[in-house]
Amino acid sequence: MRLMLLAGFAFVAYATAAVAGEPGPPPQSPHETLRSMRPKAGFRVELVASEPLVVSPVAIDFGADGKLWVCEMRDYPMGMDGKFKPGGAITYLEDRDRDGRYDTATEFLDGLPFPTGVMAWRKGVLVCAAPQILYAEDTNGDGKADVRRVLFQGFATENYQARVNGLSYNLDNWVYGANGLIGGKIHGNVAGQSIDIGGRDFRLRPDTGAFEPASGLTQQGRVHDDWGNQFGGNNSILIQHYPFPDHYAHRNRFVPAPPPAVSLPHDVDPNRLFPTSQTVERYNHPESANRVTSACSPLIYRDDFLGPGFEGNAFVCEPVHNLVHREVLSPRGVTFESHRPEDEKTSEFLSSVDPWFRPVQVRTGPDGALWVVDMYRFVIEHPRWISPQMLEQLDVRAGADKGRIYRVVPVSGSPRAVPILEALDTASLAASLDHSNGTLRDNVQRLLVHRSDPVAVPVLTRLARECRRPVTRMQALCTLDGTGALTPGLVARALKDSDPGVRRQALRLAERWAGQDEAILAAAVGLVIDPDPAVRFQLALSLGQWDDSRAAEALGRLALDRPHDVWIEAAVVSSSWRR
Repeated sequence: MRLMLLAGFAFVAYATAAVAGEPGPPPQSPHETLRSMRPKAGFRVELVASEPLVVSPVAIDFGADGKLWVCEMRDYPMGMDGKFKPGGAITYLEDRDRDGRYDTATEFLDGLPFPTGVMAWRKGVLVCAAPQILYAEDTNGDGKADVRRVLFQGFATENYQARVNGLSYNLDNWVYGANGLIGGKIHGNVAGQSIDIGGRDFRLRPDTGAFEPASGLTQQGRVHDDWGNQFGGNNSILIQHYPFPDHYAHRNRFVPAPPPAVSLPHDVDPNRLFPTSQTVERYNHPESANRVTSACSPLIYRDDFLGPGFEGNAFVCEPVHNLVHREVLSPRGVTFESHRPEDEKTSEFLSSVDPWFRPVQVRTGPDGALWVVDMYRFVIEHPRWISPQMLEQLDVRAGADKGRIYRVVPVSGSPRAVPILEALDTASLAASLDHSNGTLRDNVQRLLVHRSDPVAVPVLTRLARECRRPVTRMQALCTLDGTGALTPGLVARALKDSDPGVRRQALRLAERWAGQDEAILAAAVGLVIDPDPAVRFQLALSLGQWDDSRAAEALGRLALDRPHDVWIEAAVVSSSWRR
């Protein structure tokens, strides 16, 4: 039996009962499942949605209007009729009585073939449903999508367990996504271009149709941290970092860039897992029991609500083993490394004794909680990789009418109230960028860029200059850049910021004024002795935009000062190329 991922979640038949020739364990009610949860000490699990409001959920997104958008793969694994009839759907949930649990579900869009992702965008949503990424919108207010427009098409469909997914809005105002492993020749219906992404992920601009490859190859859930670092993974790798952006890596076609992915786990046995459910009896590779085989949906937690020591941690779903794993990240030069927490050396952050528990996505909720999407299935493997003998004993659709969404919170705390961002006037919306929650900040940035309201400019300028929170200073600059209101004076000031993360993003933003502003160039080359390796790396990448002897001198110094740093060397070579 092959262990593969279907756009973010690994599928394996629950095999123990099949071997014994007896019925498997029955499903539990949502509240029974809560009692089966084994969270880390000091945390509790709350149920925020379950069947019949949500069924077969595989991905969620938080709308600026308070809606929770849900991608439901109802047609898994062989279609609604066993002959691959599409039946996936996009729904949205609403908490109308504001009690913290959703009480209303609306089916927004149906008839989708194995949908794998959803992202709120303008007045509607972007949807991943290979071979397409489409935009859907309700224009008449009845809750149903009456606009369904294909933006990009050509994503691979031959493997039901490796499809396009994982859209997210990043600091550079591009939407990034996961290839799903196979890729395709992607045609943009807006711009009319076709690009073969091959073994790379991608980034796009839905409104203009711009589409580019992005370094790294992710099976499901390409994500970023507060500072724009990009992460992904696949079913056998918990989490990877993609340090070298593709648009830099391919400037010099005569010199190959380093491998795009850096695997982060550095424990002695990083793939060892500690489930609390009964270990599944496997049909091949018995040595893989209790080891990473279905890693998916990596997340960098972007808030301080969970408590000290959790901000910036990585969380990864492992649905085969009914658990969510945690890694603590620390810088390692230009990139990172990760380890199990000291108090989780032989345990997991969240696990369940219920073998139907199939966590397929984790998100930083705008309320600060860790949200967990549970597809809740008995068999979680495509029949293509199940033997005929086993199939006779299995109901591969068991659980198709079920699904749960949870949030993990500290025992001593309550999730924060979430503002309805869409209802805020522009000045208030811009001010709300000063927040500890990364999901909320990203939504604020996206909304402000879409509004392009000049009222936001003085508020964002003040935040960029004076805010005590470094990540807000940095994200205010990126938001101003997205609205076209960023000035060279702000960038030159940010290049001297006390925080290395701000300086690094300021270097990227400074490229717009290459050859046009002396103050920016002077401040940039001054960073050649910056103590932070990530800043020096970005400097080596950005200097390639300047055709100036001072930039060339700085590149030479970077190369000589760090002669054995593969990332600095590659960045210098990339920036030394002239067309």
